[in-house]
Amino acid sequence: MADVYERLRERLDMFPQGFPKTESGVELEILQHLFTPEEAEVMLHLRPRPEKVSTIADRAGKDETELGETLYGMSKRGLILRHRAPDEEMYYFLIPWVIGIYEFQLNNLTPENIELYERFYQEGMVPSWRNKKTGMFRVIPVEKEIQGGTEIQPYEKVSQIIDSNTRFAVADCICRKEKRMVGEGCDKLLEACMSFGRAADFYIENGLGREISQEEARRILLKAEEDGLIHCSSNHAGNKDFICNCCGCCCGVLANITKYDNPAAITKSNYYATKDEDTCTTCGTCVERCQVGAIQFENDLTVINRERCIGCGLCVSTCPTGSISMVKKSPEEASAVFSSGKEMLQAMGKETGKKFPFE
Repeated sequence: MADVYERLRERLDMFPQGFPKTESGVELEILQHLFTPEEAEVMLHLRPRPEKVSTIADRAGKDETELGETLYGMSKRGLILRHRAPDEEMYYFLIPWVIGIYEFQLNNLTPENIELYERFYQEGMVPSWRNKKTGMFRVIPVEKEIQGGTEIQPYEKVSQIIDSNTRFAVADCICRKEKRMVGEGCDKLLEACMSFGRAADFYIENGLGREISQEEARRILLKAEEDGLIHCSSNHAGNKDFICNCCGCCCGVLANITKYDNPAAITKSNYYATKDEDTCTTCGTCVERCQVGAIQFENDLTVINRERCIGCGLCVSTCPTGSISMVKKSPEEASAVFSSGKEMLQAMGKETGKKFPFE
């Protein structure tokens, strides 16, 4: 029985995002908690692209009807993805731990599995990020705070992402929900995780989130900015599936990269904050507003640390004297933006010796 879970761990670790092995084996505890041995074995026959039940059944040597019921049940629990084709035939495929299985456990959280997830983050996921140069997340700056005349790419504008979609869902942020369930975290906006298109369909159909209008999506993003949340999405210029609105105290990514000396090396935008020393009154509003500790008091002055600044623009929007502004990085400093999600994952995989798609 244990062997099937180790083989499943190895399979999930084939994704560029990884599912690393830990000394404690906490990752196997998670898999045993989420999957029956039979479901774990089914996972070994799935691929990271949509396939018909009949195709999977032929490969696995299983009865098509029984397998279809199993796959549907697994998809309802957020263990795999499904989508319905125009001809009503259902397709299923393998998904990574993040973004994927973990986020889809939103309605299944307990104090026990929250502890397992946090242990795995600290023992497995976070150490695996430390030396990576290719990130899967990109910060989207507060749009109205970018200097006039600056060329803004569509993927750098939340308004463009909203305008280019017609189907929207919003769900509770799993990171803030987890923290609140164990008596920690903050009181920032909880219903703030936004998905689009097929991803929105999955959230709605699985009861993970509720359908919202385009106008409500805009209102939620404005509320997120007011609450001091950072817009994050995937690090490519293609169609976006999601926008996370993250805080530095709860977010699995931001809360952990702030422990590094240079969080901007992992998750960032192509902008940075700069300050007019002549008009700054050192009120400290920006220090409180910054989610990654990029602005600190030094010798009674506020100082922006470029190595830590991820270019979100939250400090700009609440500066009472208008002393802070967002500046676009030079081409030499700017980080690469991939043309598609596939290209991004291939680059991530190349860095760690993983081929994607792996089948």
